[in-house]
Amino acid sequence: MPSLETLKVAGVPLLLRPPANRDRHTPLILFWHGFGSPNGEADIAEAFALEHVEAWKAYLGLPLFGQRSVGVEDLMRRQMEDYVLQLLLPVVEQAVQELPEVIEALRSHCDLDRNSPLGLFGFSAGGLAALLTLAESHLPIQSVVLAGVTKDLSAAVATYERFTQSSYEMLSEQYPGLKPEYEWSEESETARNRLDFVAHSKEIVQRDPLPAILFVHGVQDEAFNLDDVEALHDALKIQYQQLSHPERLSLRVFQHLRHAIDLTSNSSPEQQADIVEIERVVADWFKQYL
Repeated sequence: MPSLETLKVAGVPLLLRPPANRDRHTPLILFWHGFGSPNGEADIAEAFALEHVEAWKAYLGLPLFGQRSVGVEDLMRRQMEDYVLQLLLPVVEQAVQELPEVIEALRSHCDLDRNSPLGLFGFSAGGLAALLTLAESHLPIQSVVLAGVTKDLSAAVATYERFTQSSYEMLSEQYPGLKPEYEWSEESETARNRLDFVAHSKEIVQRDPLPAILFVHGVQDEAFNLDDVEALHDALKIQYQQLSHPERLSLRVFQHLRHAIDLTSNSSPEQQADIVEIERVVADWFKQYL
């Protein structure tokens, strides 16, 4: 397997894996990790090496995480003070804003022409960044994989509330003023509308080229419910069918998979088998649609 190159591109730390064979039209796939495992550049590079996909693979660090980590204490403080406005939205929004310059710099670094195919992978919070990219950017992304993602900001906040309520007595001692439910403000309500991807599904299908989108999700996902990602998939499915391209949208469900994608954790043999299978499914998708 080709070795990883450590780079900082347009201010963004990343790991770059070259293809075995390269030319100016070789695809470039960009990966975003999540807040949980894999939650850094090295982790997602290990989980999704995609050894048999002939493409440049760039594993980007999200703001506040990976090589730009502000530390666990500061991340927790942000999460407890205002999960949306101090943690989730700043990370996702900055990642999306950084992406065009990262792509331009990587194309120069890898000697790729401007029409070389682009792929995008996002896990969990990185998947929300990928969805926001699809909804708002003009980048010509041809193929996308969304792993362990959810349909909107409200669903992400519901996950935060479950976490807070499960440990409320302990957390409220450390963070005075913490409420068991998130308190929406005018600014966070604006973000909620912006990150409602069912409502913005039409913007996604109006992209040129029409992106080939694969959702992968675990039945046992304890962070984001399968029902929510099914709702987003179904909203997109109607429109992909109307465009006569239903084959460019897929949802693959894994019976034993929890939220984390980590072969090194104490997961069951069935969960580990699902993780191995996910990499194969993701590789096949990118090989087909890049």
